[in-house]
Amino acid sequence: MSTRSVALALAAAGALSALPAASETRVVPAEPYAFEPVNLRMDVDSCAFAPETVSVSSSSGVFRVIHRPNQCLLPGEPRVADILLGSLPAGTYEVQVFPTADAFTPIVTGIRFTVRERPEIAVFPRPARPLTDYSGMWYRPAESGWGLSFHQSSTRAVFAAWYVYDAADNPTWYTIESGQWTSATQWSGTVYRTSGPPLFAPVFDLVHVTRQPVGQASLDFTQRPSEEGWATFTYTVGGSQGTKRITRHAF
Repeated sequence: MSTRSVALALAAAGALSALPAASETRVVPAEPYAFEPVNLRMDVDSCAFAPETVSVSSSSGVFRVIHRPNQCLLPGEPRVADILLGSLPAGTYEVQVFPTADAFTPIVTGIRFTVRERPEIAVFPRPARPLTDYSGMWYRPAESGWGLSFHQSSTRAVFAAWYVYDAADNPTWYTIESGQWTSATQWSGTVYRTSGPPLFAPVFDLVHVTRQPVGQASLDFTQRPSEEGWATFTYTVGGSQGTKRITRHAF
């Protein structure tokens, strides 16, 4: 056996001892739906696992996850690590886990999984649904300080939190819920105001939490040439109404 072969064998053996068994590595959720975020979940040793060495690549439906374990004299505390694979269309995939980037190192774990189409009730006409994910922090650059946190799930449900200033210039917030898509680019919902006890009160008494509808709001994500990336936010709250052009904040 060559010196290189011996070195590779020893490296692989050391890496294997630091990695979880195949049964401890799984895809989460186990049966994902289309465009639902999919993670590789690994039970790891807190000393051996080195997050900064993790890399993920994919080709032809096969994900390659590489990481280089630390060499530890003593085992660390057990941890659970999630590694994002992505939000995937329906299909069959495989994830392969390697302890090093060396091409001669064998796969430690290989997992096949299927992403399914989400079942839908057959109705006519078909309900409106968005073709992309509009999640993000939306704001108006000329009026920095207020904004809308828009969260869209893989089921197309929406929850939004709207942060603004009241008539006395005090910061306040609303939520926008109970909505529906009226087209592939338009969503509308009910604006709620929530109040309750102070967060730092000795006891957070749920009896004092109130949630009242105070208006309506809608978002139109329709794009036009030279106006890509903008949305129109229209609202009516407590007798006041307005329309704002907003854009998604780029982090």
